Amino acid sequence: MKSIGMSKIGLVRQRNEDRFYIGESFCIVTDGMGGYKGGEIASTMVVDTLACDIQNWQEVSVEALRQSVAKANTAVYERVKATPSLEGMGTTAVVAYVKDSDLYWANVGDSRLYVFHEDRLIQISTDHSMVQALYEAGELKADDMLQHPQRNVLTRAVGVSPVVEIDAGVQKVAPGDRILLCSDGLTGYIEQAVIEAAFRNEPKDERLIEDLMDLVYDQGARDNVTIVIGTIG
Repeated sequence: MKSIGMSKIGLVRQRNEDRFYIGESFCIVTDGMGGYKGGEIASTMVVDTLACDIQNWQEVSVEALRQSVAKANTAVYERVKATPSLEGMGTTAVVAYVKDSDLYWANVGDSRLYVFHEDRLIQISTDHSMVQALYEAGELKADDMLQHPQRNVLTRAVGVSPVVEIDAGVQKVAPGDRILLCSDGLTGYIEQAVIEAAFRNEPKDERLIEDLMDLVYDQGARDNVTIVIGTIG
């Protein structure tokens, strides 16, 4: 899988608490939160822990991916216990690992994974957020999710508790499919139909990532934004 990534601070935030990592067969995006430098520390710790752990896997599996995310959760949680000033620090995490025709994935929080297959952008991950919970309960319409005042409130994050529930699975992919991992700096402001249209209109990943960044900045770039795009070989 050939991948490209970009992370920008945006036009409002004082620091970039997003991180990403691109390995030979896998990609990671994290979006940190919590206090002075806490978000940066959490997101960096999780990227580093995951990248190191995944590179030492004996075999690829959904369970191995869950265990790697759980290990990253423990690392951040123990750091907070040792440093009380970091109380409240945590991060989202979304990971994708491609082996042959299988896409192994895991996520915690509201950073997302999509697959672009046969001209359709399909969301693979599910947000662990207040607005997603309200939507699933039938109390919020999909069209209102981007404007909701609690759209940034997470129901799960890495590092805030000793154990975290991790969504994970495996998805079939085909040569030519494209994957998108991103923080909510993209999906919190740009509708999926607009992102899908950008994928349709631009076959080159290098240009597409610039096009998506332009869309975010045209909307005011009120958050850090991180985008990773990969094409299945």
